[in-house]
Amino acid sequence: MKKVLLLLFGVVFLTGTLNASQYEIVQNADDLKIKVVMDNNPPVTGENSLDIQLSDAEGIPVTKAKIKIDYSMPPTGNMPPMIYKAKAKFDGEGYKAKVNLSMSGDWNIAMKIKRPGKSLAKMEFKVKVP
Repeated sequence: MKKVLLLLFGVVFLTGTLNASQYEIVQNADDLKIKVVMDNNPPVTGENSLDIQLSDAEGIPVTKAKIKIDYSMPPTGNMPPMIYKAKAKFDGEGYKAKVNLSMSGDWNIAMKIKRPGKSLAKMEFKVKVP
């Protein structure tokens, strides 16, 4: 019985550890569901990969969108804001992008998503690099 409980605890612990390694956020914008998974949780100083999944109101994947990403660190003290841009590219399964969070602190990430025949969708979220 002890071995079974120990094995069960180990599986639960490892599953929690695996899930904790990615940062995930889901938001809705009009009829669009946007899911963003960042490969590091918490995000790291330097390159972080974004995996972006788009689906419509029926849950059908959106494959013909253009995604522009603006990410910035707000001004602090004498330091002006740092503003960067990236584009996500469709790879057959979803959209991929890389953001270079160049230093520790709070970062704002804003996405603009343009789909044929639809209004511009926007998603904004914040991350903290330790």
